[in-house]
Amino acid sequence: MRTVSPTGADEELEVNGKAGINTMIWGPPGSGKSDIVYDYGIRIGAKIYELRANLFDPVDVRGGLKVVEQKDGSYRTKYGVPEDYPPSDYLGLVLLFIEELPNAPKATMNALLQLLLTHRIGTYTLPINTIIVAAGNRASDRAAVHEMPTPVKNRFAHIELEPTVNDFCKWAMVNDIDESITSFLRYRPKLLHSMDATENAFPTPRTWAMLNKKLPFIKNMFTGCASVIGDGAAGEYIAYRAIYKEVPDPQDIIKKPSTVKVPTEASVLYATAGALANVAEPKTFKAIMKYVNRMPPEYQVVAIRDSLSKDMSLQSHDSFTKWTEANADVLM
Repeated sequence: MRTVSPTGADEELEVNGKAGINTMIWGPPGSGKSDIVYDYGIRIGAKIYELRANLFDPVDVRGGLKVVEQKDGSYRTKYGVPEDYPPSDYLGLVLLFIEELPNAPKATMNALLQLLLTHRIGTYTLPINTIIVAAGNRASDRAAVHEMPTPVKNRFAHIELEPTVNDFCKWAMVNDIDESITSFLRYRPKLLHSMDATENAFPTPRTWAMLNKKLPFIKNMFTGCASVIGDGAAGEYIAYRAIYKEVPDPQDIIKKPSTVKVPTEASVLYATAGALANVAEPKTFKAIMKYVNRMPPEYQVVAIRDSLSKDMSLQSHDSFTKWTEANADVLM
């Protein structure tokens, strides 16, 4: 199965959606599968309906059995319209997101087969403009998944998601993730996602986002961090935060880009690049780039890439244009 980054997953969703092909995204827990699907749905202006397949039995898939009174006073049993599905007469764009599909019983997967193939199930029909995307964990993730029946597999285009630091930092720049987290992950990219199924807590994109929410309220730093990203990652992150204090003040850099000292320690350089990206905007970018040009080339790339992730308009800034002309060899 082809492994793709979150950016690659976005591209595949776009293509499959336009082609009317169902997409199945595989990936480890906490890798951002659901976020990617929801971001895609929002981007294309679709109304999103989520169906958690692991909570359904085959009867639920068909809408459940209902007893209906007939005109002659007799009663008969029939399938109802599934409450979790979009109204058949809806004319707008719909994204039906089938979450945790591999965790569903095989009977439930088989019950969904007709929906995947014909967009119908029993007497119910999906809206005409419906895109179907499913997601779930792999057997190797020890996530209590079931083998997907071959006919169900064959109704999807399959991609396997592999989280990347670049994509996480791009997302982080527009989601107010603490720059100490993003710069640390630049420094220790293997800790973005390091799943240990024998431990209760381990680092994933999801748990780093959880830690970001906790940071302002944590009293015991080690306990607070370890409870979501695990002991090992917590120890390294806390040690990094101590080094992070050595980062030059970004406002000092903006005021005196030619004289503020450039760090030499790799971890501090990553942190400095992240701090500068966080304050990058058109009115500060000239000064930031003056300082960035004094940094080693690999850290220049990090600072500029993260700055553009935060504000794409900086691509047209004169300082960026001059930098690309002077560093064509770095970009190749």
